[in-house]
Amino acid sequence: MAVTGETTDSADTIRSIRDLCPEIVVMGPLTDCADSVEATRKIAAEVSSGLPRFLALVDAWDARSFDVTESEVGGLLFTNASAEELRAAIRMLSAGYSFLAPEVYQRAVRAVSSPRTPPVTDMTSRELEVLRLLARGYTNAEISRDLSLSESTVKSHVQNVLHKKHLRNRAGAVIYAYETGLMKVGENLPHLSRRT
Repeated sequence: MAVTGETTDSADTIRSIRDLCPEIVVMGPLTDCADSVEATRKIAAEVSSGLPRFLALVDAWDARSFDVTESEVGGLLFTNASAEELRAAIRMLSAGYSFLAPEVYQRAVRAVSSPRTPPVTDMTSRELEVLRLLARGYTNAEISRDLSLSESTVKSHVQNVLHKKHLRNRAGAVIYAYETGLMKVGENLPHLSRRT
């Protein structure tokens, strides 16, 4: 693990990402952005898809924070995390997983929990399969391989799930899967056993 560069504003960050091609970008607030959530969303939209993965550091939870935990972006960690927690988050992102610090997840669940959570009965069996894999942190490419589907088909299923359940993003879908009991903490899916 090595630091390849440091930046202070959006333009410099975008330029450095393109020049240095880092695998992971640890994102704090920039001089021209209000906070790391805004900075992460702004930079991620400007650089090529797929690389790098972003780890946003936040001082406190707010509802927008969950937007940066989509698999295409990476993860979220509080700024008071220990050095070991930071290293662990970077390693997880490097291995292709999304990362959400446990305390962030707990706050997120409280933020989006609602007794009006709709049932899962309006989804097809394939959409349910995709949702369960998504809830395990799998990327579209991994879901595509596991279910022998094209990535475009997986993307369509993910969008259908988000639309049917009125969810803003993949992170919301993960919470939905656990809230409805579709997934349980520590549950092993049979076809995922080789990776867990």
